[in-house]
Amino acid sequence: MSKADSQGEKGFVWVSDKAGNQFICPVGALKDPKDASQSELANCIDDAKAGVPIGD
Repeated sequence: MSKADSQGEKGFVWVSDKAGNQFICPVGALKDPKDASQSELANCIDDAKAGVPIGD
């Protein structure tokens, strides 16, 4: 069993804030993914700020 599984974390979830910004968050970082607070979103990755190579 991996360390993440032993702590109850099963993966990640996409979450949108009230402004429509999308974040990817560890499942265990949120009480309710449908109503995440700004302090909970601080533990997530904002998809607009994540660098993704597009390619040529």
